[in-house]
Amino acid sequence: MNQNIASNQTILQTPNLILSDEQSSWLGSIVFLFRPVGAIVSGSLIQYVGRTRVMIAVGIPFCVGWITLYMAESVLMILLGTVIMALGGGCVEAPVLTYIGEISEPRLRGSLTSFVIAACQFGAALIFLIFALTDWRTTMLISAVVPALTMIVLAFIPESPTWLISKRRLADAEQSLRWVRGWSKKPKVRVEFERLVQRTQNNTQPEGQFSQLRRPEFKRPFIMIIILFIITIIPSLQPMRPFYVEIFQTYVLPIRTEWFLVLVTLLSIVASFVGTFTVHRFGKRGISLWSLGINTTATLMLSVCSMNLHWSGWIPLSLFCICFWVSNYGMLSLPWMYIAEVYPLEMRGIASGLSAASASLVLFISTKTYMNLTSWFGLHGTLFIYTSISFLGFIYVYFCVPETEGRRLEEIMQFFADRKRARDFNKSKPISSTQSK
Repeated sequence: MNQNIASNQTILQTPNLILSDEQSSWLGSIVFLFRPVGAIVSGSLIQYVGRTRVMIAVGIPFCVGWITLYMAESVLMILLGTVIMALGGGCVEAPVLTYIGEISEPRLRGSLTSFVIAACQFGAALIFLIFALTDWRTTMLISAVVPALTMIVLAFIPESPTWLISKRRLADAEQSLRWVRGWSKKPKVRVEFERLVQRTQNNTQPEGQFSQLRRPEFKRPFIMIIILFIITIIPSLQPMRPFYVEIFQTYVLPIRTEWFLVLVTLLSIVASFVGTFTVHRFGKRGISLWSLGINTTATLMLSVCSMNLHWSGWIPLSLFCICFWVSNYGMLSLPWMYIAEVYPLEMRGIASGLSAASASLVLFISTKTYMNLTSWFGLHGTLFIYTSISFLGFIYVYFCVPETEGRRLEEIMQFFADRKRARDFNKSKPISSTQSK
């Protein structure tokens, strides 16, 4: 929402809230600067106070942020509300991904993580719809109700059984496991619970979380996550987001820009949900390789179109639609799915927080440097750079990224601990199991 305000000053309808180009630039990127702070803080907290408590507490900055934006009478208040929202957005990532990774069965973990991304797309579309039917202040006020309701709902969700075991609350952990398995009877979850207790107790280390970050079990997956964010965020045209309106006008699209933004939003939602329901069938690597390959071709053709005005109109419109579809289908959700399953328990909190923070930093740097790239190389040159990153990303995923779909967490962590090659790991069969993690 803040990026859309930045790209269209007139929607504020208040003289005190007219933004300069520099203020618009900061409003469009400041979210990515402060989200890492929230991600690191929550990543540390979830190890000590639990996953669900942090998720509940995150509702507070969201409510405060929306209300601050609703009451804003100056640019400073808008920036303050945006910063508060950014901190909340960063805080929510680590506990949600960690919780999903710990409660999910292997066959559902990828789909559930992908569903979070799809839900975010749906939430953004809902805000756009409310804004289209009302005004921006009413949109902010209505949006403040959602985190308040979410806090109430989360109060009825049990804590992660893995975290409860790490705190030696075994009875509560077994009850929690039964709840997330649909209130299965004790004999049905007993084998899984005993295996979970054994693995959790073996992985619980006396050292602090930050001292764990020197281990290869953190370094290797963390480097992979950062690379995945770079090769998925930048080629998916996310750095262009605050500048979509003028970019679409450059290509002389045959429909109004406002309607094209609606079309793009709908495509993103549908693609995200399709990815959610197909990731188990085709695997994380499968849908990401397919998406990166098509995205490479589409961005290359967009680069050519920007140099040839005869290729304006329906051709670039179709190419943009293809880019947004494949980006939301198999690219943007990829690193988030891996965050939920690649880190050992003893460092999972802070590692997830740092990983989420790296995504925000990639977004911030790529967004702030977009204007520099276009001034140096033009739009066609910038798109060619994005094409090159997408192509290199295809090669990296093919040779270096393990296929974790359907595998238990201990298998995945053993891969990173043993420094196995991704190709050998992908050829091996997963341990047959219907149990969680």
